[in-house]
Amino acid sequence: MKIYFNANNKATLEALQKCGVKNVLVSHRYSYANIDRFRNCFDKIFTIAGTKDNPDKYHEFLREKKECYDYAAQYNIPYKMMETMKYLTKERELNLNVLPVLQEDYIKHLSLLNPDANSYVCVGKMRGRLDTEDSIKKLPTNIKYHGLGKGKFTTKGIFESIDTSLWISAAMSKKLEVWCNGVTPIFLSETMTHHRPVLEHYCELYKDNMERVGINVKSILNNHYYSLLRLPIALFFMPICRHLNCYEENFNS
Repeated sequence: MKIYFNANNKATLEALQKCGVKNVLVSHRYSYANIDRFRNCFDKIFTIAGTKDNPDKYHEFLREKKECYDYAAQYNIPYKMMETMKYLTKERELNLNVLPVLQEDYIKHLSLLNPDANSYVCVGKMRGRLDTEDSIKKLPTNIKYHGLGKGKFTTKGIFESIDTSLWISAAMSKKLEVWCNGVTPIFLSETMTHHRPVLEHYCELYKDNMERVGINVKSILNNHYYSLLRLPIALFFMPICRHLNCYEENFNS
């Protein structure tokens, strides 16, 4: 399974580069001016329009920058199946090579698309956590799926690929998840001092990963922003990719 790490500014892109990440997801709205630079830095680039983006500008970008990305999601409206379908029709008329995005009702939307077997389809947003999970379980298995923002489904074996912004949470919200045969949450706030021994334990356990991404315990305890950006890669994503036997798909050796 491929993991596309969300990155839309200089700090996140540099952090992912230093971590040896192979696959990134970028939005047109925030990255259109810099995407040329990303091509030589990563193996695979997945692009999306971005929140409240201009559809015409997105379509122009897709036409003019074909060499800068590997996959592009269609312009879509969260939770709006029929509006999303209308954009797909337009994009096909424009001969744009985009991946359809399921919205609102995954099963109904998929039946309207009627894709060929082994087609690559994105799974977008649906209201209700339980309904979302139930619909994802019912998706036909003869289609390949990319989970847009579906990082929570990393271990479920449902998606061909997913993208995630969860890796940024340690730096932004001071919350970290560690993988060690399961998920362990750690809070990095200075007031949560009882988490410090647990954090130090996992940093030692994954010492090789820490060195690979160029960080150490001291910088983490000092809440160094750029170290915190790389911490989830070392303590969660590298271990979970090894667990899922997809490390080489997602990280440089």
